[in-house]
This record gives sequence, structure tokens and C-alpha cells, in this order.
Amino acid sequence: MSDSYKLDCSNLVCPMPVAKTKRQLLEMKSGEILEVSGDLAEAGENIKRYIDRIEDKILEFKIEGENFYIKIEKA
Repeated sequence: MSDSYKLDCSNLVCPMPVAKTKRQLLEMKSGEILEVSGDLAEAGENIKRYIDRIEDKILEFKIEGENFYIKIEKA
């Protein structure tokens, strides 16, 4: 079973959620899972765009109101 990490980006404005996500992914091994959440939908969209440009894979992506949740698998 792969390890799972959680990153709460609540109360952070761009570009901090993307920067923190990127930093956490760099520390992870292939197959590990990162769950990122926050309270600014725009930050969630920015993280999704970043992940779409790299090798890691989005397993789940939800935006509800201003809250977002992204589940990412490290490539």
C-alpha cells in the first residue's frame, strides 16, 4: 500500500498553494498519494493546471463553492 500525505492550503493565496504542492511532490516517491485541500477555488484550478503539465496524475478533483480537493499520485 502506498503512503498518503495531506496538505491543507486553507487561508493561502496564490501562488502559495501551487508552491507548497510542488514542494511536497518533490519530496515524495513514485506511487505515493498527496491529498490537497483548501478554501480558494482559484488555487485548486491553478494546482490542477500545474499537475496537468507534469508527469504526476490527478486521481480526483472536486470544487464545491470556494473549497477544493485534489488527490494526486506521484509518478
